[in-house]
Amino acid sequence: MRNFSGLLENEGRSFSNWGLSRTTTPAVYAEPISYADVQAVVGNPDRFPTPVNPVGSLASVTATIVNDGGTMLCMRKLDDIISLETDVKGRRIVRVQAGCRLKKLNLWLQAREMELPFQAEIGEATVGSVAVGDTKESSLDGPGYFSAHVVALTYVDESGQLRTISDHADGAAFHEFKCSFGLSGVVVECQLEVRAATLCRSDTSIAGFASADDLAAGLLRAREQCDALLAIVFLNNLAAFLDQRFRAGPGSMTPAASQPACEEFRLAKRLAIQHGFEGVEVPQPTGLIYSRADFVNEYWRPSPTERRLDFQYYEHDISRLREVVVETFNFAKSFQERTGYAPNGWATYFVHRPGNGRKPYGLYSGEAGISFSFDPFCSNPAEPRWQRFSKEYNDLAIKRLGGRVSPIQTQWLRPGDVSIPAKLARPRFTTPYYKQFLG
Repeated sequence: MRNFSGLLENEGRSFSNWGLSRTTTPAVYAEPISYADVQAVVGNPDRFPTPVNPVGSLASVTATIVNDGGTMLCMRKLDDIISLETDVKGRRIVRVQAGCRLKKLNLWLQAREMELPFQAEIGEATVGSVAVGDTKESSLDGPGYFSAHVVALTYVDESGQLRTISDHADGAAFHEFKCSFGLSGVVVECQLEVRAATLCRSDTSIAGFASADDLAAGLLRAREQCDALLAIVFLNNLAAFLDQRFRAGPGSMTPAASQPACEEFRLAKRLAIQHGFEGVEVPQPTGLIYSRADFVNEYWRPSPTERRLDFQYYEHDISRLREVVVETFNFAKSFQERTGYAPNGWATYFVHRPGNGRKPYGLYSGEAGISFSFDPFCSNPAEPRWQRFSKEYNDLAIKRLGGRVSPIQTQWLRPGDVSIPAKLARPRFTTPYYKQFLG
C-alpha cells in the first residue's frame, strides 16, 4: 500500500467551476505532489472512493467536474516544466507535468525562444486537461487544437501503475487515448512538440452586414485575406469583430514599437472575455505585431454577482458555414421575439483538421479539412433564458445542422448528442456525467 503525501480533505467541502454554474461535493479532495501520490490515490479505492476524477483549473462550463461522493484529484501542484529535449523521431519537444498552466508554459518557452504551435487563449488551462480534452483556436501553421501537438504521455492506469504511451511506439492506441477525457488514465506528464518562436501580426476591425447571407460571405472573405481568422459575431446586429492574423517572421518578444498598443489591446480583450463581452470596449488596432505568448491570458475567479463568460461549443465543416449562420440567425431572431433575450454574441474559430487518424473520435475527427466553431456566449450563466436558449439551440445545431459537440464545452447535452467509445473508459475514472455518453 502506497502512502499519500499531498493535501487531503474529506470533510464534505464543495467545489465550483470557474463560472460558478456547477458545484460538486466529493467524498475526498486530493492534491498530489508526486506521481507516487497519484498512484496511491488510484490504487486505494477504500480510502479514495470511485470514481477518481482528475481536474485542473475547473474551467469547464459543463458538469464534467460533478463527482458527488467520489474523489476529486486536483493536479495543479504537479506543475514542473522538466526540460527541452529531442525525441527519438528528431522532434524538439518540451517535457512538462500535467498540472502546469498554459500561461506558465508559454512564458517558459518564450524565454528560450521557443513556442507551442497551439495559440492558446485561456492561460489557466492545465496541460494534462487539454492533452486529453477539447480545445479550439484560430492558430497559424497547423491544427488549432492542443492535443494534435502531444506526442507522448505518462499516466497512471486503473490499477495504479505508471505507464507511458506515445505516437511512435503505440500509434492508433495513443491517438485514441488523447480522445478519452481522462477516462483511460490520469495523465501526470506530457511531451509536446515545440518550434522556434514566431511573431504574429493582427489587423482588427468591426464590420457590418446587410443580411445573414452577407455576414457569412464576409467571414469567408475575411478568412481568405489572412493566414488565420478569429471572429466575434454579434449575430442579432449583423456585425462582427474581426481579428485577421498574419505570419510576421521569427521572434519571441513583442517589439517595443508595438507597445503600448499591444498591451492596451491585450488587457481590453482579456476584460471582454472575462465579462462575456458586455460593457467593455475593445480597441481595433491594425498592423499589431506581437509574440503570441504575450496574449495567453489569465482570468480572475469571478464573484456570483459579477459578469462572467459562459458559452456553448459547436463544430461544423466550413462547407456549411452559410447554412449555419443563416439558420442560427433565424433561430436567434425568433427566440428573441418570443423571450426578449439574445446571447451576447458568437465566437467563431477556424481549425485545421489533420486527418490520417490523428483524431479518431470526437471533434476534428475524420478526413482532413477545415472546421469552424460557432459558439454562442453570454455574461450570466444563471440567466434562465440563456439556459433555455442553449437547450433549444442544441436541437438545431446538433440534429439539423450536424454540429459536433464537446462534453466539456457544450452544456445541457443529452445521451446520443455526443458519443465517447466505451473502450476508452475505465470504471475507476468514469463519473455518472461521462457514463451517459459512452457508446
